[in-house]
Amino acid sequence: MRQRWQRRNDPPPAASSDMAEGGKKRLATVAVIGGGVAGLACARRLGALGLKATVFDTGKRGPGGRASSRTWRGQLCDHASQFVTATDKDFAELLASSGAVRPFGKDGRFGTLSKANFEPLQDGVERWIGLEGMGGIVRMLAEGLDIQQDVWVPPSNGLQCSRSDGRWGITVPGPGPQGREVKWFDAAVIAHNGKCAERLTSSTPAQEVHALLRTNFACSLPRNPRPGSGRFTLNQIYSLLLEVPSGLMPASFDAAFVEDEPILRWLSSNTAKLRQGGDGEVWTALSSAPFGKQHKAPQEFLEGTPKETEVVELMLSAVERAAGLARGSLLGKVRATKLQLWGAALPITRWASRDAVDFAWSAGHRIGIAGDWLSATPARASTIEAAWLSGVRLAEHVARAAEEDAGIQLGQDGGVFIPVDADFGTAAGEAVWVTEPADEPKGKGKGRGSGKGWKGKAAKSSR
Repeated sequence: MRQRWQRRNDPPPAASSDMAEGGKKRLATVAVIGGGVAGLACARRLGALGLKATVFDTGKRGPGGRASSRTWRGQLCDHASQFVTATDKDFAELLASSGAVRPFGKDGRFGTLSKANFEPLQDGVERWIGLEGMGGIVRMLAEGLDIQQDVWVPPSNGLQCSRSDGRWGITVPGPGPQGREVKWFDAAVIAHNGKCAERLTSSTPAQEVHALLRTNFACSLPRNPRPGSGRFTLNQIYSLLLEVPSGLMPASFDAAFVEDEPILRWLSSNTAKLRQGGDGEVWTALSSAPFGKQHKAPQEFLEGTPKETEVVELMLSAVERAAGLARGSLLGKVRATKLQLWGAALPITRWASRDAVDFAWSAGHRIGIAGDWLSATPARASTIEAAWLSGVRLAEHVARAAEEDAGIQLGQDGGVFIPVDADFGTAAGEAVWVTEPADEPKGKGKGRGSGKGWKGKAAKSSR
């Protein structure tokens, strides 16, 4: 039975490759699943260090994840991430030299909005925006990379581990059975999150990685968590684009964090922020996480439903209150709206590993994780900067020390999930460690692979 499984599912023999010191095979190819900032940064750094990286991204218009922009009503719009912070020297230098960004918030037109009162924000934080929206930053990072666009790696058996040599197979559209084929790589990086990432790794031998990718969706954390129950947790936020006639909205600010309004957390003019013209203004309103949870609806079935109408009307009324407009003034004059549930919005927990790195890497299974929630620095967690640093530092570890675990320590003496205080979502709670996984993955007997197997504490790296 095992030989038949291997003949049917194992990849062709790996091509011979150079040997590193100690007789161990060097990694040559890496599959990066996820084309957000973390995945792009990882692939770019891997390439610079001599490894061939292929990015698999589901985006139809291009990579970027929540750092993407869209054109709507003839204007560029940032409908998710709104700006980039830069506290790391290398990241700040990259942005400054890219030609794709400009400083944001130093002209007094960015601040806080509370009960129609705008106050410029002067907190000393270095912020940037893309000259062509957030998508311009993404295009800069993606330039020259091998990106397989509009490719969905199915959560069920989309990621396979070879029994014979531990390589990773990625299932993609192709000429094979059922219109699919499997492409094989020496290593894999998971650079996206949520339930798809959790399911993608659930039937693989890398259960230590799966344990970190298990996901909750919530706007708050439990007050008395069970020991060992630490989970990666995301909130959910509604993003509303609205076009209004010029002059209807206040002219005193371009963008603001919204305070004292339970429905909203952010309000900005894409027209002013990105210096666009036209006979109307396009604004972005981001809801609070509790509002997103209360009115959650399937995104794919949202358009044209009573729930969409309800949420739009509630958010427009909140914009009126926040901006000091007369009740009903937006509802009567708004030209168009586009509502999107940002279903996997912001991490409200971060993984703080015992060895204080910004990524996770399983040497035994040659698979890692990059993302903005793997941050050793509390102030960076849930930011674009954290995503970039995570991808870059994972790539450097893979190229330099792939035979060493990093950031993967589980159990009571390992890392912990810590609450995050983020710009668009806050969380109060306790740091919680993660129970070590069982030796056997879910889906026993269904293409798990064997590799070196997770052995609990014995497989942990030493500091």
